[in-house]
Amino acid sequence: MAISDLQPELFARFSQVLKHDKLHHAFLFSGGFGAMEMAIWLAQSRFCLEQKDGLPCGQCRECRLVAANDFTDLHIVKPDGQTIKTQQIRDLLLTFSQSGFETNRQVVVIDGAEKLHVNAANALLKSIEEPESEIYIFLLTASENMVLETIKSRAQVITFPNQSEFIQQFLEQTGTLKTDATIISEIVTSLTDAEELAGDKAFLESIRQLEKFTKALASNVNIDEAMLQIIQLAPLFKDKKMQGLAFNILAILFVKNRQPQWAQNVFTAQKYWRANVNFQASLEKIILG
Repeated sequence: MAISDLQPELFARFSQVLKHDKLHHAFLFSGGFGAMEMAIWLAQSRFCLEQKDGLPCGQCRECRLVAANDFTDLHIVKPDGQTIKTQQIRDLLLTFSQSGFETNRQVVVIDGAEKLHVNAANALLKSIEEPESEIYIFLLTASENMVLETIKSRAQVITFPNQSEFIQQFLEQTGTLKTDATIISEIVTSLTDAEELAGDKAFLESIRQLEKFTKALASNVNIDEAMLQIIQLAPLFKDKKMQGLAFNILAILFVKNRQPQWAQNVFTAQKYWRANVNFQASLEKIILG
């Protein structure tokens, strides 16, 4: 889906920027929804040979290669494991010392800017402050509060609204149950992720189990039964990404059920999990407080 559909107001804003050829060289896109699509569209504008009013055509060789992440002068950096490592940025900086291969420009998209290791961020700072050549850097994050201040202060911060209503309507139109569509729309940052989760039967079943757990706590179930439910819940969320979603869903469910204390316990439990306490033990913190 086009960025003009995902973020129409931001699309209009950047269209004017491109029309007047005033694109800044460093941005932090905060919020996630449509951020990658915007970065790719702006990257196309740097390389497109068939522009109209500064906007990329989307059809030429350059635009198609950028969209496929197969253009030599476009570099997309993602976390290697839990962080974006210093060596990843050092490798990137080597390319900055040269002009682009196909043009005199280069575009860098760093997806997950909050996961930049502090040394990696420091290595990147000079290129943001004083680029050696015509370089455009787009830093993407769904957790702006976790991005280092040194990075934020040197980039233009653009907030991308969640657009959860848009995602919910889209999912419902494609056959997802309203209750599932509502929850998924509040935990994703892209339509791609939304469609992937909506099509995952195991994930949809895990939502049922989380709902069952929150209802049990609401009915003042005894601690032994609640712990038993956690033992059954934990194996449903095998990787870090899915475990993170589980905490988000629990918080949403407790808030919707007007149970702020349980929601606060979820946030506390999530902090333990982020500090590498195992998932099941972290879930138990919800009950124990």
